[in-house]
Amino acid sequence: MKKVKDVKVLNHKICQQFKDPFFIHHKYNLQNVYVDNTVSREYKIEFFDRKGYDCVAVIPYYVEDAKIFVGILKAFRPTIYFRKDYSLPIKDERVYSFVYESVAGSLEKNDKGVDGLKHRVIEELKEEAGFVVDKKDVFSLGGSFFPSHGQSTEKIHIFAVDISNAKKVEAKGDGSVNEELNQILFFELGELENMCFKGIIEDPKIEIGIGRLRRCLLTEKGM
Repeated sequence: MKKVKDVKVLNHKICQQFKDPFFIHHKYNLQNVYVDNTVSREYKIEFFDRKGYDCVAVIPYYVEDAKIFVGILKAFRPTIYFRKDYSLPIKDERVYSFVYESVAGSLEKNDKGVDGLKHRVIEELKEEAGFVVDKKDVFSLGGSFFPSHGQSTEKIHIFAVDISNAKKVEAKGDGSVNEELNQILFFELGELENMCFKGIIEDPKIEIGIGRLRRCLLTEKGM
């Protein structure tokens, strides 16, 4: 697959609007039942499930000259691009013709348990970034987290991967249009932290991941 660099999306043509079962939308009227058997007043709630429910986020890294370098994706997301048309409470400083995000992917039907999570990490890293790694080079970066627990049941499981011995192959993507535009870029760990603080990077998976990676590599391993 030929990589396309620095594509600027000028507009969109909406071909069709439809409900995709990838997202399952729930809408309820609820009452809370408390330990003393009293109930709350009725209230409304809406949330959605993703296909596979949870996902993995991947922080690929290597060490060179005592410095840690981490790979992130330069990607295009129509969801964020459409913000340019909104009347926002604080106007965005830029039109999002691209965003920085972590390698990540939703769990598949057979991705069960820790081995299943690691399998998905390996598959997504190959698919999105073009690195083939061994399971022994994949390790957890601690507890999972909810990115939007008021709106979605999704939980993110975050892993680091040492790609020092990885085989580089073509990143074929998942067949979607926008994954064809992905580029994997490497930055020194401190530079990434500054990019997160300044809002250049706005993906919390990256900020959480590199903070935990620093703790694992610098604190626990004494680098």
